[in-house]
Amino acid sequence: GLRLIVPITEYDSISLGAAVEEYALTLDPSISYGTTLTDFIGKYGDTTRSLRLDMGWSRDSRDSFLYPTKGTYRKFTAEWGTPVGDLQYYKLAYQHQWLKPLSNNFTLMLNGEIGYGDGLNGKPMPFFRNFYAGGIGSVRGYDTGTLAPKDAVTGNSVGGSKRLIGNAELMFPFPGASNDRSLRLSAFLDAGAAFNDFDFDQMRYSVGMAVTWYSPMGPIKLSLAKPLRAQDDDELQEFQFQLGSVF
Repeated sequence: GLRLIVPITEYDSISLGAAVEEYALTLDPSISYGTTLTDFIGKYGDTTRSLRLDMGWSRDSRDSFLYPTKGTYRKFTAEWGTPVGDLQYYKLAYQHQWLKPLSNNFTLMLNGEIGYGDGLNGKPMPFFRNFYAGGIGSVRGYDTGTLAPKDAVTGNSVGGSKRLIGNAELMFPFPGASNDRSLRLSAFLDAGAAFNDFDFDQMRYSVGMAVTWYSPMGPIKLSLAKPLRAQDDDELQEFQFQLGSVF
């Protein structure tokens, strides 16, 4: 595959990509894999080939990439499994993040994301292109990727063709380190889930506190969350840790 990212203004950039993909799935007959994999192989066979095209646009007017306190970030992506190959589907995703300084020390961040996908020409959306939710970056307090439809046989999360995420976070200096912009404390409210059909009854929520440190090794984020409206089959993870990107 190949992807190009082209800046077009001070704040805007576009991306264009194409990839030729081949997937081969081999199932051990002595293991129960659930209906998701077996249905896919029954529809497509155990090997698929496809031509995938994607495009995107982003606009970033935040005052800092690492330590933002004001501005907006918007991103739109589209992915298309073309009729040239076996997998025919589309995926659309949009993110909008807004930051507003409330004082010299407090910043409010609001983040919203929506994803929508489906199969084309009577074919289902490939399960490995599904959306997921749960964990740092979406809804903290729930295990990563578990706020999504589950396989009827195994009970494992298999993702959904739709996704909805909302985050509100109040960021402020870590006590005793007010001059260190690389270390911040925050209080947050998260909401979201992945679905096959949008169903607000399936939304999950959490509140908590988080610490973000932009260390020499990269961003480190710790969160302690209280899940709200959790169901009996939800996989909870109140303390979470991430080294790498943050939303």
